[in-house]
Amino acid sequence: MTPAAQPGGPSLGVEDLHRMAWQMHHQDGMSWAHIAAELEEPLAAVERMAALYQQLTDQAADEQQHTLF
Repeated sequence: MTPAAQPGGPSLGVEDLHRMAWQMHHQDGMSWAHIAAELEEPLAAVERMAALYQQLTDQAADEQQHTLF
């Protein structure tokens, strides 16, 4: 079966889930409990996903920025 034909739609990668959890909370204003229910993941897991996404994006930004002084 091709990915488009699989039941439930396309599967998301780990990075996609991390970004989605962060966006749902910080951009869409959803509670962690609501996000956990939507993603069918434990509450602690979605909180960790979002924290990891933020850590990785902050780290990437730090590596791309130059020191001013």
